Amino acid sequence: MYLNYLLNNAVSCDLAIDPGTDMTAVYVRGKGVVLKEPSYIAYDTATKKIQAVGEEAYEMLGKAPPSVKVVKPIEAGVVADYEMSCKLFKYFIDNACTKKLLKPRIIASVAADSTEIEKKGLANALLEAGAREVFLIEEPLAAACGAGCDISLARGMLIADIGAGVCDVASISLGRAVISKSVKVGGNAFTENVMHYIKKNYNLNIGYLTAEKIKKEIGCAYPFELSKTLEVTGCGVSNGLPGKIIINSEELRDSFTGLLKKIAETIKTTLEETPPELQSDILEDGILITGGGAMLYGLEKWLTSELGIKVFTTDKMDECVINGAGEQLAMLDTSGEQPDKYYYTI
Repeated sequence: MYLNYLLNNAVSCDLAIDPGTDMTAVYVRGKGVVLKEPSYIAYDTATKKIQAVGEEAYEMLGKAPPSVKVVKPIEAGVVADYEMSCKLFKYFIDNACTKKLLKPRIIASVAADSTEIEKKGLANALLEAGAREVFLIEEPLAAACGAGCDISLARGMLIADIGAGVCDVASISLGRAVISKSVKVGGNAFTENVMHYIKKNYNLNIGYLTAEKIKKEIGCAYPFELSKTLEVTGCGVSNGLPGKIIINSEELRDSFTGLLKKIAETIKTTLEETPPELQSDILEDGILITGGGAMLYGLEKWLTSELGIKVFTTDKMDECVINGAGEQLAMLDTSGEQPDKYYYTI
């Protein structure tokens, strides 16, 4: 095992990739997370020539001329634009892996409810982008590992990984997902909700970046001790002129209720379908939430109140999936079972 690692490390590298809707993170075996940038790519609409990738492309949102299109090729954990996904992955692989003699082996995270076609689409995009072999691991399993949980135990646990585009929920025992569910509600849905709410109630158009800032600064699922307010500048819907409003955290919280209830219902359904013996473990230990979307203020308190079960978080919850996938890289040099049953290679 160790000899295999030394030989591989001398001429190549092993990577873990979390291809998120909003952020893509890359983990290099032996180094940890080395890259974390927005999953955006900008290209010329006439020539398809790439203009920017990652952070640079993200900063062009809403500011690029008509001849340049800024896109997210990954949507809700699925390859939505194959050509651009390949170029996005190539950017991350080339920047993370400097050893070029052999292409890297990669473990990538996938949404819990991904179909075989979607899994193959992701794997093929990574292979075309420069991977030698691709292994896939479901996001809830990776998140649990990254949060420091020992998922190999014969004890039930329930985890909800709330990303930018999708919330993956799974009950886990003996290293496998027993019941898994997904709902396409995540951080992006809350950001878009802010845009729609302000347009509907204040007759003001705001951009995605502005809505994201509002969500991060005053967005909440559970009330702040003191209500927060924020001045927002946008463009009038009726006259097209600049305008300003003052918005508060309480009105935003009320507007989030429908999205929050979808997450709670998915968790509840997963728990209801979980075998009774595992349910008792979960009721005793509580429910773990991870992911960037779980960073919405007070979400664990709101879910605890809504579900009647303790809900808790962990440090660096937005990096649990990539760290968990990275921990599985050590399994590539064992002669036993691979990280997950899905395996692709050239």
